[in-house]
Amino acid sequence: MGNVGCAYGNASRLIFLGRFQIPFGAYYSTLSFNACYFRGVDRMYDSNMCWMLMHSETKLAIPPPVESTVHVGGDQANNMPAALMSDVEHAFVRSKDEKFIAIDRYLVSYQRPGANRHKEVIGVLGDGLVPITLEKDRDGKETIRADFTCSMGNQHNTPATVLLMKGNKSYHEHYYVQGEKYNTSFSTNGDRFRTLIILCEDLHYDKSLSRYPPLVLKSNDDSFYVSIGSTFARPMGRPLTKRNQFEEKTNGPELVHCLNPVYGLKDPRWIIEYLEYHRAIGVTHVHVYNVDLHSPDVQAVLQVYRAQNFVTRHDWSSKASGQYTTRITYEHAKWAAQTDCALRSRGHFDYALFSDIDEIAVGNYGSNPKYPPGHLGPAIEACAAAKEKNEKIGCSFNSNTVTSVYTKLNSEEESFMKDRLMLERYDRIEASPHCPANCACVGNGCKEVTRKYHQGRQKYMMNVRDLSIQPRPMWTHAIARDYNEMDKVMEVLSDDLIHVRHFQGHWYLNKDLLNSMDEKEAPLSESILNVVSQSIKGTSELNEIYSKAKDAAAKTSSQGVEWIKPVDRPDQYHRQFSK
Repeated sequence: MGNVGCAYGNASRLIFLGRFQIPFGAYYSTLSFNACYFRGVDRMYDSNMCWMLMHSETKLAIPPPVESTVHVGGDQANNMPAALMSDVEHAFVRSKDEKFIAIDRYLVSYQRPGANRHKEVIGVLGDGLVPITLEKDRDGKETIRADFTCSMGNQHNTPATVLLMKGNKSYHEHYYVQGEKYNTSFSTNGDRFRTLIILCEDLHYDKSLSRYPPLVLKSNDDSFYVSIGSTFARPMGRPLTKRNQFEEKTNGPELVHCLNPVYGLKDPRWIIEYLEYHRAIGVTHVHVYNVDLHSPDVQAVLQVYRAQNFVTRHDWSSKASGQYTTRITYEHAKWAAQTDCALRSRGHFDYALFSDIDEIAVGNYGSNPKYPPGHLGPAIEACAAAKEKNEKIGCSFNSNTVTSVYTKLNSEEESFMKDRLMLERYDRIEASPHCPANCACVGNGCKEVTRKYHQGRQKYMMNVRDLSIQPRPMWTHAIARDYNEMDKVMEVLSDDLIHVRHFQGHWYLNKDLLNSMDEKEAPLSESILNVVSQSIKGTSELNEIYSKAKDAAAKTSSQGVEWIKPVDRPDQYHRQFSK
């Protein structure tokens, strides 16, 4: 959408929103039709969020041109609404050569090794090609030199540090060679890693300013140039308290869920159950990166959770991002979202959980008196213990496929499910992983397998409380694709402590294995599901939306998750009711 600036007009003029007269100038949010100051003073001067509606030559507020705004008037051809609700207005500004996009600028809290305290470093999250030189030192270790500088206000041409995503090949291979078949300058499938963090450590952040000048990244010959005028991103979603201002904690572990970009949901029931379930198992806050959750019901659901301060909504749509988050490849937008969430969460939570909308985390079913069965508390404590003992900064865990998501329920089962949650429909999972979809054969006729990292579709959690951990771009199945490093810095947790349930399994369907595979019963924690059900019923807005959607689904051929079309399967894959 470009780097839109706020102009200033006569503060005595009014903007009319419905029946309300809003004084003090007024600002137009290109993403949500809200007056800018409704977002809070710290978002008031976000140059990518606000258009000043007052113009010096007019007495009344006028909107900016439609072609210069995001979602204004809607887009009937693409079923787009007038606006996606958003709590974060990302910069999404491109470089002059169009080969790099800056997602946002940040104040990154970082405590370098040996330092007595943390400092706030100015940083940028972006994706694409920037001018760098990759060299090797005497030991053969690759180094990255930024061939551009950082400037802001009267601070000019200070050094930049570029942090690239690490992989199983050289930086050169992942940055320049991999993923050549994709027609984009950005990160792609095929392990093209161009999601990166830029640190401008010599720039000074003046807290006394009410508005900050643009941050400019440019090369000496100006062939690379980008100006970022957005507000500095800070941790979102929670009020500032002693607990989250880097002081010693006194309560249990706090977990933020960095939910990977979400698209395709129209039925609000799943997002309601998903959020309530993760809250019940110990998630404190959720960052939702919204690609196309356009239905009024889904947006209403997210509004409820925002009012509860449980979610932060990010407009991650293609139009809001200037076509960055298109589905040419899903991965580049995923890595950027994960990294954005990690940067916003540093120092404010203990751990960050990274997973998808079709996955739920399942915790320990043991007898820990501190937590109910299925809670993630024991897993977080195990991860914290691994950090204290072996300096592990994160923990990964397996993905188990919920193959019962493909089972078309019979009339008796549907009657049984009438007053139950969607999560209760699917109580059977694969008895063992299927290679190569969910594991990798390592020997003995595939009787020996590995499920480490991508081979087991693993997901992970990372410590975001410790500010001495260097910020870095985040990968899908581990902190990075460099498994030699990951074996040193990550702990693999057992399935009985934590795993994710993946409501997918197209590899079984496509290979015609659904009627010959082995399944096992694996119901979710009854106490957790009771909490989910009671919470939905106890929130009138959610209960109304949920009940309406359930009644509508009852009139269709399928009442399950909307991204799966169930099929007929033999009796052994169905619930057995006593006669």
